[in-house]
Amino acid sequence: MRRFAVIGQRATSSPTFLMRDIPGTSGRLDVLIRCLRAALLVSHGLRRDTVIYLVLLGDMPTTLRFSGNAAKYIRPDEHQLAILVRKLLAWPADSARFVEMREGIAIARGGLEVVLADAGACARYVLDERGADMRTLPLEPDALFLLGDDRGFPEGFAVEGTHVSVGPTSVQAEDALTLIHNELDRR
Repeated sequence: MRRFAVIGQRATSSPTFLMRDIPGTSGRLDVLIRCLRAALLVSHGLRRDTVIYLVLLGDMPTTLRFSGNAAKYIRPDEHQLAILVRKLLAWPADSARFVEMREGIAIARGGLEVVLADAGACARYVLDERGADMRTLPLEPDALFLLGDDRGFPEGFAVEGTHVSVGPTSVQAEDALTLIHNELDRR
């Protein structure tokens, strides 16, 4: 199983963001939404071997989990994905454990600790521009890849794992997910 955790330092857990100005009113939740699209969607379907966690740390830490093996009706355009995320955030979730809101889609109160507990004992890779090139490493197929939003990781971020980069050029978070998928697909 491929797992991705995208950490949004400013991303809000409030459903009150404006659909006409998602970047300006959601704490850059748009970055995480693009990552959701890149992680799960392929031409004419979903990646059934992938789980993505959107970790929203902007106000009340909240994590959304999307499981490709069970999710249905996830549309490829950002606007529809934003509507889906907004609907999920409107549900009164107060559990530190994931509560399934729709098939394959769950919400939990809490941040990275919720993700680490849910992912269990699997290989962990932290995306880091100064990390080892992932093409030179034997990547585990059952893994959790952690990456930050447009601001990187929160101060004091410390998760044990292998620090890897996707190449010599810094890319957008959603592009990093695509490169990881491509590398694992080729193997």
